[in-house]
Amino acid sequence: MSVNIDKVLRTAKSEIKAGRPGAARSEVLLALETFPANSRLLTALAEAQQATTGLPARPFGPHHLQHFLAVKERFGLNPAIEEMAAACRLNPTHPWPHGILGAALMEAELLPAAIVYLSKALKLDPNFREAGVNLARVHEKAEQFGQGLAVIDQILSQDPHFAQALALRPKLLAQLQRDSEAVSAYETYLAKHPDDNEARIGLSACLTNLGDGEKARNVLDVVLQVDPTHAAALCNLGNLELSDGHIENACALFEQALSANPRSAIAFFNLCRARDFNADDPIIPQMLALDRDPSLGATERVALHSGLAKVFEDIGDADQSFAHLQKANAQRAGQANYSLETDRALLADYLRRFAPSAPALSVPTAPHIPIFVLGMMRSGTTLTEQILSAHPLVHGAGELETLTRLVTQETAQTEGSFDATALLRIRSGYLAGLAAEAGDALYVVDKMPANFRYIGLIRKALPEARILHMRRDPVAVCWSIYKTLFTNLAIGYDTSLDDTMGYYDLYAQMMQEWRAGYPDGFMDVDYEALTREPEPMIRRMLDYCGLPFDPACLAPQDNQRAVRTASVRQVRSGIYQGSSGKWRKFEPHLAPLIEHFAKA
Repeated sequence: MSVNIDKVLRTAKSEIKAGRPGAARSEVLLALETFPANSRLLTALAEAQQATTGLPARPFGPHHLQHFLAVKERFGLNPAIEEMAAACRLNPTHPWPHGILGAALMEAELLPAAIVYLSKALKLDPNFREAGVNLARVHEKAEQFGQGLAVIDQILSQDPHFAQALALRPKLLAQLQRDSEAVSAYETYLAKHPDDNEARIGLSACLTNLGDGEKARNVLDVVLQVDPTHAAALCNLGNLELSDGHIENACALFEQALSANPRSAIAFFNLCRARDFNADDPIIPQMLALDRDPSLGATERVALHSGLAKVFEDIGDADQSFAHLQKANAQRAGQANYSLETDRALLADYLRRFAPSAPALSVPTAPHIPIFVLGMMRSGTTLTEQILSAHPLVHGAGELETLTRLVTQETAQTEGSFDATALLRIRSGYLAGLAAEAGDALYVVDKMPANFRYIGLIRKALPEARILHMRRDPVAVCWSIYKTLFTNLAIGYDTSLDDTMGYYDLYAQMMQEWRAGYPDGFMDVDYEALTREPEPMIRRMLDYCGLPFDPACLAPQDNQRAVRTASVRQVRSGIYQGSSGKWRKFEPHLAPLIEHFAKA
């Protein structure tokens, strides 16, 4: 739409004369989007701004900030944002209005615009630390954790003691799944700010991810000594108890958390994970009442709907259960911004890079032999790890991020196949991480399901590794993924049945390629066969891995190692049949899923 500057100026003058300077300011700001350097429009904006605020439009100073805060408190964010947008136009070289506007845009969840203004504030004044921290927070909200960390590290290079930056740095490292570094960063911050219990909660989560449950408990105990009703600490401690198989203790802790904070949707969700419900359970009306609370935040609402889906499944109301799943996943889908085409391109790239014709290593056997248990999520990887790690020669390391991190580093440096030097870097880095996990065990299980993407690479860089590929009914897999609340938004495809089906197809196609290119490269393990007749399949798995049979592998429920995945309760129940048929209760809602795989 064309803009007539003379008409805009006449309208603005009339609005000011009529006592509506705010309307005049809006009109002129809109015209400046088309003519940002027009001096007549800028003069009119200055007149409208002064008439609206009662303050000189230039230069910007503390009194303008105070007026902005008063407008925000009295009238809300939108008029306050407009006032500061005008201030930025009128003071284009002053960092303050840009930093203030960026912070307001962040509060309004207008993240791309917030990044623009906060970046401009930092460009105008590289020492504007508060703007830098806010820019890092916007990157965190936008899940651009690497960019946020780069901003924080730049601030700390100038001022190593700036508390806000020290507090945010470990959170960003944790989001990047660099838990060891996050632990160190938390400890650095807490040494100077020992009363920050929220930081201790974050520290405990990273220690838990690293498998150091004892130290995580000690950190939580410090929090609870100061505040015995700290709901988040009680929930985290409950999750540790649940991981260790102490289900009654876990339930008691989640109930304590709810007593401390009856609006804690996370505590409700954790309690739903830990136990089953009947229709008369008094918890259900409490959860439904919280669902009607409009002030509940997005993250809490996801947890609440996920918990309610579990509750209604327990009591046999599949329709209500599915409705709550849809609500939870719709909320998460908006946060994840997933693209199936991005994953299609990524998997195709890995197939090219790790094709059979690409370079490979021929190296001696490592001191610790990796056993990769991989496949789709919810395909039985946790149960298989529990079975294997019950063997006295095997250590279960859980879902290691090591291989993905090493691959990401190398793919950033080259577009083609990895040469021998790159393969050696991956091998050395992976085996070093494995040695830190292994203790005295000869074999170490890495049960990261997504490692199926790297089968060709594993065969080249770690030729002594054993690879167990879990296969399970695709309807059961996709349904289980859709109904599970994963904390990692980077997965993405789990929030939509269509995306889950699409990703499963990409996985199945990739496995066909690996099977053709590496016919002896891995062993398929059928989940249904494993649960129907465990001993023959377990003997086959152990034989493939080069392990002697041990009866302990037949009783994985007695394995006392902590379990950190969504299968925590299932594996404590031993090897049982029937889990792959649970989707049938939801059959009326799963017609597209069932039809899709019936045609496959």
